[in-house]
Amino acid sequence: MAVWCEAKVCFNPKVKIAILQSIFEIERVTSRIMNERTAAERDAPIYGSFRELFTKGFELDTPTCVFMIGTHIAAVVLGIWLFAYAPSEWVWAATIWIVIQFFLGSGSTTLYTHRLITHKAAKHVSAPVHWFFCFFGQIFSVQGSVRRWSANHSLHHGVDRHGKKELDPYSATWFDGPIRNFVWSHTLSHMCNHPESEEYTRSHNAKRHWIIMLQDKWYGLLTTFWLFLFPMALGYALGGWYGFFGLMAGSMLGTILVQHNTWTVNSVTHMWGKTDGLNSSASNNYVWLGPLGEGNHHGDHHDYPRDYRNGFGVSGWLLDPTRYGILVLRACNLVRGLNRATEKEEAEIIAGREIAQVSSMTAFNREAAALKKQLDTRVMELKNDWIEALAHWETLKQESKLLQQAADRRDELAKEIAQARAHVNMRKNAFFAELEALRTQAMSFSA
Repeated sequence: MAVWCEAKVCFNPKVKIAILQSIFEIERVTSRIMNERTAAERDAPIYGSFRELFTKGFELDTPTCVFMIGTHIAAVVLGIWLFAYAPSEWVWAATIWIVIQFFLGSGSTTLYTHRLITHKAAKHVSAPVHWFFCFFGQIFSVQGSVRRWSANHSLHHGVDRHGKKELDPYSATWFDGPIRNFVWSHTLSHMCNHPESEEYTRSHNAKRHWIIMLQDKWYGLLTTFWLFLFPMALGYALGGWYGFFGLMAGSMLGTILVQHNTWTVNSVTHMWGKTDGLNSSASNNYVWLGPLGEGNHHGDHHDYPRDYRNGFGVSGWLLDPTRYGILVLRACNLVRGLNRATEKEEAEIIAGREIAQVSSMTAFNREAAALKKQLDTRVMELKNDWIEALAHWETLKQESKLLQQAADRRDELAKEIAQARAHVNMRKNAFFAELEALRTQAMSFSA
């Protein structure tokens, strides 16, 4: 009887809902606690040297090491020959190959492998998009198969949720000092086999679209064909041995350029930036357009990774060419249902950063404690007012879409939307005004 009763409870919908709500609440509280860590605590080093890694289960990936070292040596040797001895027409041909591979490889990684596949920025990706990038475009990025790349990047973002920094495959904060962190996150991490864990195994065993699984199976042959056999055969057919070595030089130089360009997202964007108060270890870099916008607003991306955009606000539009590519695919009906943060979610993220930035400015003395508490309370109240106003405005916008055929309600609803937007701006301005007062007060007490 006891067993039957337990089973009955387990299948009771109300009990299941209550259990799920409890789990979600625990995850929410855990996430909040993780985000309350200071930057120093979050970025504290966990390893003393590269040598220590090999005592923790890391091993050199011999085939990858041979490939990476070999392509770099080939690029240097063939590059010297190309620009010093090759006929001018093949210098131009190789340069064109390098430029095409650079943009094709970088764009394929950022647009397809990163945003559309790893972060599911679109609810539906058509088969032609999978075929093009899996069997052509993404091969020129030389970043490993889409499945493997996505698995490692999912582990990288998982740290923002659970805080287990040791699981991040290319963390830029493992070591003490910028040189080791840069070398590891930029290059060396790709040359090692990482110790397996439950999270590692689950991420790498995840099933994806069948075309992605097929590419993963044949990735070695695809890489051999597009990076070696195709340029060598095409060059030889067009210009004999000069063409053979000319396009081979272009392929090798393009390979290392696109690799290092993409790897800067792992290193540069997690080591240097301009935005304080970010929840993750990523930074907002507003000048690095190399990876076609992936390096800019990287902190925004980590705070809301499912967004098809890489950054919020006007500068996000100006510094993110990859999103234009996604919008073109949507216009061609090749992808559908783009995910993006709502204005309410953006406001919550931005307001949280501003508050965290001011709160970390200085330590208040006893005389200022009471005033600080009052200002903190007022800032939080204004933040909540702003967020609630935005939520009301978005609700009215949605209602406007649903009732746009009702002419007698449309004009009235338009006025309400305009009023709601004005209320949003008023509460937003009040929030930032009070925040500036708190910042001024903090500076006066620290002076």
